[in-house]
Amino acid sequence: MNLNTIRIGDLIVRQKGPFSTHYMVYIGWQNGTQVVAENQIGIGVRYVSLTEALAGNSIKRFEKFGGTEAQRQSVISRINAKLGKAYDLVVFNCEHFAREVSTGKNESKQVRTASTLAITAGAAMLTHKSDAVRALGVVGIIAGVIGHASQG
Repeated sequence: MNLNTIRIGDLIVRQKGPFSTHYMVYIGWQNGTQVVAENQIGIGVRYVSLTEALAGNSIKRFEKFGGTEAQRQSVISRINAKLGKAYDLVVFNCEHFAREVSTGKNESKQVRTASTLAITAGAAMLTHKSDAVRALGVVGIIAGVIGHASQG
């Protein structure tokens, strides 16, 4: 899949930082501009040009829409129902948004991975001699469990 074969509802993933990515949903061409829907920190769900959404970063990968043609056509109405909804790192980030309007599942593999790491690191910290480090371990475990629980 590439920008010549991408269709409404397909996901575009770009690198955001060294350890994270940004997800957007492809909409199509409007007035000579390729448009996507995204959930942006501090802005929420919006339509924006692909150029602006890429923010100078290259595309890392595409994820093909997995539903039927009828489901593909309902992507726009699902996006419209979420316009303006606020970004939340743990329960409604860009990946949650993109997967929810594309698949119906509110999930983020990035949050799930971070939550697993928090639980693992927290458990390791529980064996430390320092009370402060053990307390941080408990906080890590709690944060990890909350993160996992938020993933629908």
